[in-house]
Amino acid sequence: MFYTGLVDRFLKAVMLLENSNDKFRVVILRCPNYDTKNLDYNINRAFSYFGGIESLVYKGEKILLKPNLLVKDSARSGITTHPFVVKAVADIVIVAGGLPAVGDSPAFGSVHQVAAACGLLPLLKKDNIPVVSFRGNRSFHRKVRITDTVRDFDKIINIPKFKAHSQMLFSGAVKNLFGLVSGKLKAWRHFKARGSHEKFSLMLLAIYEQVRPCFTIVDAIDIMEKKGPRGGPVRRAGLLFAGINCISIDRAICDVFGINPDRVPLLKTARTYGINGCKLSDIQIEGDDVSDVRSEKYLFPEELNDISFSFPRVIKSVLRHLVTVHGGQ
Repeated sequence: MFYTGLVDRFLKAVMLLENSNDKFRVVILRCPNYDTKNLDYNINRAFSYFGGIESLVYKGEKILLKPNLLVKDSARSGITTHPFVVKAVADIVIVAGGLPAVGDSPAFGSVHQVAAACGLLPLLKKDNIPVVSFRGNRSFHRKVRITDTVRDFDKIINIPKFKAHSQMLFSGAVKNLFGLVSGKLKAWRHFKARGSHEKFSLMLLAIYEQVRPCFTIVDAIDIMEKKGPRGGPVRRAGLLFAGINCISIDRAICDVFGINPDRVPLLKTARTYGINGCKLSDIQIEGDDVSDVRSEKYLFPEELNDISFSFPRVIKSVLRHLVTVHGGQ
């Protein structure tokens, strides 16, 4: 069984996330809307805190851009990473000489269907930026099963959508990497968690340790409150979070939006197992003054739902996925 001895299996892996002497940097920038000029300016500014895009992406490198493309819906729904954010990152990668492609494994439907529904696909087609469908999963050296497609790329840039999540409190930098698990194995991973948020969190942390994105930019311009990862009300926050350490980014998000990190299973688990970067005292926060955002009241789930899926729910999810994919062709 996947979770037999999971703690022993992954503890050593996740402890290697960062050296304990490192100081973790997270940049928080104000970006009032999705105007392309605002995005280009602020995303370039985010990279500048880390030596510029040229220090992270080299000429000729194949870069997988990993947004959140959960289900078919418009960008206004707040479910997916906004297409203008993804395109702005792709354009910056191209300027650096990199070769970007966009990929994800949606919960329902194909990545092309979801990208088309949110308005991303036509933006990418205009500049011949490919959208890749993740092929099957394989076990890598940390015994984490993720899509074999990652082997086609030199680096990953993680582009999550910040939003409430009924099972994990919120979906942010680390949780977005769960989309690197191809197809309905994601539903099976929920089933195998057996109701344990800690086991599920350890699996997510192990995926993060395996893939280690070279950079993460979180779309928190419009955020989803109350419930998620879909169906919650959308509210303008006007922020971008950026950094290299995904755990530190998620911890900084808690600080800005008034979230108790002890209520976030990922951060609670990271702290329990001594993973660096989950303490605010570890993090060097830079960028814009967001004190007015901190003073606002934001709403997140009061109680977390069961992380596990029943076996009938897994089967239902598979069938719905197949109907969505083939029905949309």
